[in-house]
Amino acid sequence: MSDEEVLLLSPLLYRVLREQDGALSIEVVVGGIMQFEVRVRLNAEETESFQREGRAFSDRLAQAITADPPFGGRSVKVSQG
Repeated sequence: MSDEEVLLLSPLLYRVLREQDGALSIEVVVGGIMQFEVRVRLNAEETESFQREGRAFSDRLAQAITADPPFGGRSVKVSQG
């Protein structure tokens, strides 16, 4: 695995990571029968909201990504393996 730091691991099937360059991202398990993970790098506003609200913000963000996995073209599928 890479040098990412897991900041939050949620039972709602997501985790918030600090990437090697210091940026925050969220990985969310999405899908129905075929489940996979997508990653979205947080923008400055989202990073500020996470720092201010913590789990409450990341829960809302994860739910929004689950409802719309492409997330406006911002998500990337996480490779398995």
